[in-house]
Amino acid sequence: MSTDVEKSDENQKDEEPFGLGCALELFSESVEVMNMIDSIKSVVSAPISVFERAYERFVYILTQYQEQPHLLDSHLEVLLEKCIALIRDQSNPPELKHAVFKYMHVIISVRGYKDVVKRLPHEVADFEPVLQMLEQQDPSDSDTWFTRYVLLLWLSIIVMIPFHMSRLDGFTNSNDNKKTVMQRVFEVCKVYIVVPDKCRDAAAYLSARFLTRSDTKEHYLKSYFNWTYEISTNPESSVFVKSGCLASIAMILKYGKREDLVAHVGNLLQWIISANFKNDPGTNIQKLVYKNIQRIGLTFLPVRIASWRYQRGNRSLASNLSAGDGEKDFLSPSSPTDSNEQEENIEVPDEVEEVIDQLIHGLACNNSVVRWSAAKGIGRVTGRLPKDLADEVVGTILESFNPREGDAAWHGGCLALAELGRRGLLLPVRLPEVIPVIQKALFYDEPRGYSSVGSHVRDAACYLCWSFARAYDTSVLKPFVNQIASALLVATCFDREINCRRAAAAAFQENVGRQGTFPHGIDIVTVADFYAVSIRSNAYLNISVYIAQFNEYTMTLITHLIDRKVDHWDIAVRELTAKAFHNLTPSAPEYMAKKVLPSLFEKATSIDLNSRHGAILAIGEILLALSRLSEDKGVKMEDLVTVETFKQVECLIRNFQERLYFRGMGGELMRQACSNLIEKCSLAHMPFHNTKVIEDWLSLLNDCLSYEVQIIRTCAVHALLPFFSEYFKGDSVDLLAKKEMIVTRYVKEMKSPSQVNRMGYSLALGMLPDFMLKPHLNIILAGLIEAMCIDQHTQKWSESRRDIIKAINSICCTLEDELGKEISSNDIMAIYEVYFTGLSEYTQDKRGDIGAWVREASMSGLQTMTLLLAKKCPHLLTSQVVTKVVAGLAQQAVEKIDRTRALAGKMFSNIIHSDPRVPNIPHHDVLVGIFSQEECDALNWHSANSTFPKFVQLIELEEFTYNLMLGIITSVGGMTETLVKNSSSALFTYLKEQEKKKGLEEIQRVCETISEIFHNYQKVDRITVSILRFLSRIMTSGCLTNILDFQKSDFAKKILKLVQLEIAGCRDVYKLVDGIDVLCQFIQVRSEVCSTALVQLSILLCHRQIYIRRSTATKLYEALLVYGDNSVIPSENLDEIMNILSMTNWEEPLENLREIRNNLCTLMNIKKPVSKSVNKALT
Repeated sequence: MSTDVEKSDENQKDEEPFGLGCALELFSESVEVMNMIDSIKSVVSAPISVFERAYERFVYILTQYQEQPHLLDSHLEVLLEKCIALIRDQSNPPELKHAVFKYMHVIISVRGYKDVVKRLPHEVADFEPVLQMLEQQDPSDSDTWFTRYVLLLWLSIIVMIPFHMSRLDGFTNSNDNKKTVMQRVFEVCKVYIVVPDKCRDAAAYLSARFLTRSDTKEHYLKSYFNWTYEISTNPESSVFVKSGCLASIAMILKYGKREDLVAHVGNLLQWIISANFKNDPGTNIQKLVYKNIQRIGLTFLPVRIASWRYQRGNRSLASNLSAGDGEKDFLSPSSPTDSNEQEENIEVPDEVEEVIDQLIHGLACNNSVVRWSAAKGIGRVTGRLPKDLADEVVGTILESFNPREGDAAWHGGCLALAELGRRGLLLPVRLPEVIPVIQKALFYDEPRGYSSVGSHVRDAACYLCWSFARAYDTSVLKPFVNQIASALLVATCFDREINCRRAAAAAFQENVGRQGTFPHGIDIVTVADFYAVSIRSNAYLNISVYIAQFNEYTMTLITHLIDRKVDHWDIAVRELTAKAFHNLTPSAPEYMAKKVLPSLFEKATSIDLNSRHGAILAIGEILLALSRLSEDKGVKMEDLVTVETFKQVECLIRNFQERLYFRGMGGELMRQACSNLIEKCSLAHMPFHNTKVIEDWLSLLNDCLSYEVQIIRTCAVHALLPFFSEYFKGDSVDLLAKKEMIVTRYVKEMKSPSQVNRMGYSLALGMLPDFMLKPHLNIILAGLIEAMCIDQHTQKWSESRRDIIKAINSICCTLEDELGKEISSNDIMAIYEVYFTGLSEYTQDKRGDIGAWVREASMSGLQTMTLLLAKKCPHLLTSQVVTKVVAGLAQQAVEKIDRTRALAGKMFSNIIHSDPRVPNIPHHDVLVGIFSQEECDALNWHSANSTFPKFVQLIELEEFTYNLMLGIITSVGGMTETLVKNSSSALFTYLKEQEKKKGLEEIQRVCETISEIFHNYQKVDRITVSILRFLSRIMTSGCLTNILDFQKSDFAKKILKLVQLEIAGCRDVYKLVDGIDVLCQFIQVRSEVCSTALVQLSILLCHRQIYIRRSTATKLYEALLVYGDNSVIPSENLDEIMNILSMTNWEEPLENLREIRNNLCTLMNIKKPVSKSVNKALT
């Protein structure tokens, strides 16, 4: 049977059954589950691993039905019968029964204990065995809690037998030494109600079923209540004791009869209030407190359906959707008749007021679970109150919506109103007071430090609107439709949190379907759906524009942005708000110009930084939108914007400078916003030409170019092109002098000793318009190229070199028509040299390989320049230049960084597939065959598994061999497991194929390239460390076996010599270990190379560092295991050598180890190493 379990386990999927959702149709594994229960006996008797696998399979199958447990119902009785039969069998050992109970617990956890308990056998014959089995259990045994849990649930259905339990005693009352069945069950309840595991919940259910029986309630109910009072109020009682007591009382109040409990609930209420449970930090205890309080309140009041409640009449969806047409007259909702309006004479105990007061306090609890429980309790209790008292409850809840209350009270109040509305207890007469509260709650947002609270309140307010759609008739909500619809759409478009936007969209959709009177509801729902609003930028910039086309919502959306979002605490929201203003301006241009802009100028003078920042951004976006609108309509900007607005814009930045708003941390935001404002005003062609404000703006932008924070420099750089294009275009003497002064200053800053200055001003030079570049092109290019030179001071300034290359690239794009003219062929070759120099930038600091930024900028420049020249001046693309371009890109496409590889791969593809074709590409037809256009379009360039097999094919092309091998060496010799695996697999497969196809000549050529690279980069750790790892891996792979054995090849000798030079005098432990790995690989070479490598290894066996000695011995031992038989070491000494290597303690002093090492040299038939001092003495 264990074999069957193992086979079924093999078929089990490794992944959890995520994503099945509600896709299942039936319990398809029913037969397998039945067989697994039948096979429990054999599984339990097998090794523990077999049972664990079987149990995991059982859990895996049933867990798939967690969301559709009803599919188990038709098989549930059979499953339980099989389990119960095994439990009833007296011959079965306890271990087997524990296993069965464990399986039953899985069934219960999936289907739920309420459904399973109903199907458990409840025969009288089971009572005594189940009770005895339960009494025999150890409550503190953590391994068998499944057993106790199921037994408690089973006993809870058995105790419901319909005759007196004294008949089960089997002895007369005169026998006082024996406990009755009722006493035994009562003691079981008391034992398990305070345990710290899941059995506590089952015991609570058992106590409710047992103590509410007609024959036990008189004797045990009151004593049980007294016992719970006593142990729960004990200062030393644990949280489990309190939780168990409260849970059992809640169950009793749920299942007991009102007439039996009403005499006790007064004391219960006082106990709960006086015991101060509400101050307990545990969520579960607080939830149980309010659950008990609400059930106590329900017990005080007789069960009845309030005759005064509101009942919605029409429920037809078709009728709802056509309700706004005015063509049909539907029946009005049922309303209380005159006879129903006459309230019944209900006596409401005074304690109910205390109950309601406690529940209302629960609405402000810090935990949302507790607030939800209290809200449901208010709904249930209010449903049994007279109309006047119920209305007072509603009024009290509404009073909690005030600024003095915290976010918890607002959230709880929304939940309570939703419950009341859902139950018809919130009468239509109260809606004029409730709707304004909903509007406030939908926009509730209280700043707290650098964030805010209120998303849960807004979410609850959306739920409240959703519930109203179901609760009230169309005619009732019709007066409030515009208010509700506008508020929900504002939340749908502009709420910061995704869950709130989705909730608002769902509530709007529900109202459209249920009410049918929401203006343009169907049209909006098709656009603002659950998924569309998930992306915040889409909601702000696209959905809001669509909704704003409907006049009913336009002003509401714009007003909300002004009042709530311009000064929002989140900078991202303020930026989106400004862009939203730009997109909404065409919907209400006059309102934007005459109402919104003055309001924004007022906010721009506020002492609140967020308000100023948001207002400046919004002003710029609105002015740009109005400008484009005026161009489209063929009118002047002055016709849309007042003269006063122009004056305010003109004075804005000057006023900020006078008030010192650009200083400090707040000044950073102000600099960004003002740079953005200058950019937008320039694009909007604001009439400020030849005014002093231009000098103020230029001064601010220049200051921002040398600011430490990158985002500020970026904003200033983006503003320069439109600013210069608008306000410096012309040939007047003053303008020419100003432009020359600006260019001279920017070029001078390229020699600044500050990296930040170089970064900002280099990008600024790249953003100059063509009319400023052409007259000064030579000095600009010369200044940028000179700044690329690396000296000791600028060695780590990779960011400045990146920005310089970006600037050169921008200049080439701006002046593309001047290539070969103003930009001469000498200039082009100098620019290419800058790009090629950038490709070899591998500067590193504590952030890692920062040279990658320069390489990526250089690759972009190479692509841009090459493609531009292919169009304009193809004769300048010589064979030498193009070969260096494509070979350099190919090298970057096989190096270590994923982002860099992907960028290089795309650019390589763009160049070989360019139109017009780039001339002089070496082996162009071969490249196009390997990298076809269709494959390149679909290729995942970030995936090493996809790109390396293609690029390694270029190794056979001589023009690419050196660069490809240089890049591949760094990847194969890297540290990233995935990269090493994919790159080495592609290379080794290629080499083996080439050896079969072309023989050893091709492999010899590749090996010569490897040795050339090693020689060229001697003592350059960036390359040599990778080469050492690369050599170890490629020699282990067997790709070079024939070359190493080839007598005419001197590859092994060259590499050995280079390795020796590399590790000579090395103090880097990790590099030495990599060198040891390579030296061990030479043991497989049957020549003098092997002996030389062994001598070098023997020297390392007596290295001054213990770690090196130990690593050398270990790796040498492993190498001898693999290659010992093929080495030059005498085979008869091999076992002794390996024994010495493994048994010697290489941490001993060097004096002791040298003799052992020398003995090893003798056994290996190699020269004994002699120290330099001894060697000098001998000579």
